[in-house]
Amino acid sequence: MKYKLIPVLVSVGLILTGCQSGRVSPATQSTNLSDDVVLHRIAAGVWVHTTYFDVPGYGRTAANGLVLIDGNQAILVDLPWTDEQTAILFDWIAETHGAAVKTVIPTHFHQDCMGGLAEAHRRGAMSYGLDKTVAIARREHLPVPRIPYKARIPVRYGSSIVLMTYHGAGHTIDNVVAWVPKQRVLFGGCLIKSLDAESLGNTKDGDLQAYPSTVQRVRAGYPGAKIVVPGHGDWGGPELIEHTLKLCTATAR
Repeated sequence: MKYKLIPVLVSVGLILTGCQSGRVSPATQSTNLSDDVVLHRIAAGVWVHTTYFDVPGYGRTAANGLVLIDGNQAILVDLPWTDEQTAILFDWIAETHGAAVKTVIPTHFHQDCMGGLAEAHRRGAMSYGLDKTVAIARREHLPVPRIPYKARIPVRYGSSIVLMTYHGAGHTIDNVVAWVPKQRVLFGGCLIKSLDAESLGNTKDGDLQAYPSTVQRVRAGYPGAKIVVPGHGDWGGPELIEHTLKLCTATAR
């Protein structure tokens, strides 16, 4: 299968929703695997996978995750919305990089993080989930991550690691973030908002009181972060964390 490579300059902009920033997302090339699966390489061995889904009441919605590859081993941090999208991603990793997805790690229980978990399991991937995520998945009769962990776990792929950490509730009560230390990439998931976000979004499963403290712990925990990837929208630098804190303040008023 051949995939279409399209050069795209991705920018988070200088002034969005009243938040100024002199930093922009790096120039990247997008690889379109299908009409609703797109990849952007953001660092050596690190891609953002963006998938699209028609969400009732919201329309066509894009969600981000990470593809991490080292040698012949790959990890997905967050899965696409559907099993079909997940199969496309697994196939691209195998055909283009000669790597197998050994592990998948959803950052919380919503469909934009683990909608394709059943397909990942069919493909033989192991899955990790925060103990809270596992409990919710069982209660809601969703596919269940197979290895639960509490608070923090390092997961190896090749000679690299990704560190999954729970800093507290926010977008949901089970949201975790992923830190890729070698490339200094922080995947904030839906806890962290893009610069064009005007609100904290869907928090019906979250905790607005805990949200600011959780984001503050994220800010303190990764002072060396170079690239910060939100669950939706453009990535950038640590200014995304600051913007999310401003949204927390505005929501509390």
